[in-house]
Amino acid sequence: MRRIIVKFMLASLVAVAVAGGAWVLVAPSPAMAEFPGHNGRIAFMRQDSDGFWQTWVANKDLSNQVKLTSGSTDSGWAVWKPGGAKLAFDSDGDIFTMNPDGSGVVKLTDSESLNSDAGWSPDGSQIAFASDRARSSGRTEIYVMDADGTNVRRVTTLPRKAKFDLAPRFSPDGTKLVFTRYITETGRSALFTVRVDGGGLKQLTPWGNGAEDADWSPDGTKIVFEAYPNLGSRGEVFTIDADGQQLTNLTDNYRSGGGSSDPVWSLDGTKILFLSEHYFSGESGIGLATMNPDGTDRHFISPNPEEMHQPDWESVP
Repeated sequence: MRRIIVKFMLASLVAVAVAGGAWVLVAPSPAMAEFPGHNGRIAFMRQDSDGFWQTWVANKDLSNQVKLTSGSTDSGWAVWKPGGAKLAFDSDGDIFTMNPDGSGVVKLTDSESLNSDAGWSPDGSQIAFASDRARSSGRTEIYVMDADGTNVRRVTTLPRKAKFDLAPRFSPDGTKLVFTRYITETGRSALFTVRVDGGGLKQLTPWGNGAEDADWSPDGTKIVFEAYPNLGSRGEVFTIDADGQQLTNLTDNYRSGGGSSDPVWSLDGTKILFLSEHYFSGESGIGLATMNPDGTDRHFISPNPEEMHQPDWESVP
């Protein structure tokens, strides 16, 4: 859930040590995915023994869990490059890439600004991200850069009443981004889409829905996201058509208890992976779970669920 990253963005910056050593650097043009692929490993965030969020990877059944980052700062929000060759992640106010074993770390942004929320283009040639480089004070907007950190381009400009834009994700055809915008007065959020060139801005969800953290279905027809439609609620997973129609609550936690967040679509479009707290069907606890795109067949991946945030599924050919 992006509520974690808001806390992170306001934290003091501390040096980070990432498994594998070395630092190095990634932005746009429409392109279809080279690797629609199948579901591979899962990257996720979990707190270490010192209370810092770190990046881990595991098999798709959550076996063989390996911690990739370490240090006295939060390092996470990792996303797989299409094809699985790299991960992009946030740490210490900048964006990095690394190999899936934690080696070959490359620093992509290098400024006094905050840079976060990396999202790969379908062909892996560009990265969308949030940055306050034009405004400072944490008022982030959406940018795109080439995958080597060059050719940075601004996509969104905050209107006066907006607080920040976060969590951009490329559409499967590479022509649009979906992102979250927060407004200043209420702190509520809504989903927007915009062309990669900055045109065609469209609001998809109402402010009262509290939508954030979106991901596209593989065919580009739907968007899944977490939302807080009831103030004080613990989160629901919704879908909406890419044109803003058919807003659907898949989890209905307000009635059943628990909460849901951080949803992502499987590469074959048959499942949604998300963080779930639930108490039904003989299961209870908090951990990564899957469900069908209509909200049915909801269950934890592991028989011993643990709290893991911001999951992302690797695409393998």
